[in-house]
Amino acid sequence: MTYPNRVVAICGSPRSGKGDNKSLSERLLKLFLEGLSPSQCRIFYPHKMKINYCRGCNTCWFKTPGECYHRDDMQEIYRELKEAELIILCSPVYVDGFSAQLKTVLDRCIALVDPLIITDEQGHCRHRVLFPEGKKAVLISTCGFSELDNLTNIRRHFAAICQNFFWENAGEILVPASALGFIHGTYNNKFAAVKRAGEEFAAGGGISSATWQQITKEIMGAQEYLEVVNPFFERLRRSKEE
Repeated sequence: MTYPNRVVAICGSPRSGKGDNKSLSERLLKLFLEGLSPSQCRIFYPHKMKINYCRGCNTCWFKTPGECYHRDDMQEIYRELKEAELIILCSPVYVDGFSAQLKTVLDRCIALVDPLIITDEQGHCRHRVLFPEGKKAVLISTCGFSELDNLTNIRRHFAAICQNFFWENAGEILVPASALGFIHGTYNNKFAAVKRAGEEFAAGGGISSATWQQITKEIMGAQEYLEVVNPFFERLRRSKEE
């Protein structure tokens, strides 16, 4: 297994980084990395870091090119993004998109591009990136609804990010019906497939269609899902009220 040697993962779940497996998206990330087995890997948890919102001041474009106005923990992420061969964006779907924690990181990445506009191979306007091209990127995401199409918007956003930063969109780990963790063994087949996806990526730089389909396959239909999940949610609500 020779690829990639240097990986940076940004885990946007605010329930991650605790070691209790309460974050399904983080567990998928860890399994993918286990299969990938890179020689160097940094995982960032934005909710545990001091990362300010982008001010839209354009200091990083015109006053101190490539350097953000804020001197905070984002500096660590900048360094890793510039050096990484593979970038992993990991986030549950929150209101049809990335979590606020990960979106804040992405907004701050404006400091990694030049304000002058260029056109890509398709003649589309982009900004020139201020770091080496040729990086690959993978999306890892989960969704609380049962249908795969609830991940459509985050997939589109990820694809646009890859285009704008000239990253190769190298694959997606997508798991719908993320509220079934209270049923033991529900995701076992998917967990095994996610680890295999990491192994495949290490061997060939991508994820096979068969593995992708096993990971993304819907677990159950909407009606069955609500019949299984709603009683569990009701029990949780009652326990909080007592």
